[in-house]
Amino acid sequence: MMLTHWNKLLNTDCIVIKVGQHMIYPIFRVGSTSLLVAADKRYTNKQISTCKHINILIRDPGDRFASGLNEYSRENDLGVNEAWTLVEQGKLIDRHFAPQYLWLAHLYKFYKGDVTLKPFSSIRKFTNIHVKKDKHKKVAVAPLGSFVEVDYKLMEHYNEKIKLGELVKRYRHVLS
Repeated sequence: MMLTHWNKLLNTDCIVIKVGQHMIYPIFRVGSTSLLVAADKRYTNKQISTCKHINILIRDPGDRFASGLNEYSRENDLGVNEAWTLVEQGKLIDRHFAPQYLWLAHLYKFYKGDVTLKPFSSIRKFTNIHVKKDKHKKVAVAPLGSFVEVDYKLMEHYNEKIKLGELVKRYRHVLS
């Protein structure tokens, strides 16, 4: 998978939020709706460079891929298995199931500082709000390796304070 295929996903506004004293970068299908509801303040694009440190929740890549594909399918009135086939054939990409690494690359366009990757379960440290948008039964799908491989590598950095650029550069090759 080439990064150039993801350009249209990366050409959207980048948002970082403040919840209490914490700066957080919300990623689709990783509690972003709940975090956005809990936000005390939003920073967009160039405003993000003023942040000192940003927390980023990373969800289990296989779970997120399945959840994102189900959500995309529901929103677009498309069968989940049909959508999975289109993704496998390289004919469908969407922010709901794009690798979380790509979200980090998007953030890196506006922010060069320190981040801490946290497991999705850490969301409770930032908010008790739980916006449950999806009450539909999920169709189980196998995650596609090209969509989850890099994110499993990111999980190795849980709770480690690290320069965002170091992460982006270290794993860029996984998506080439």
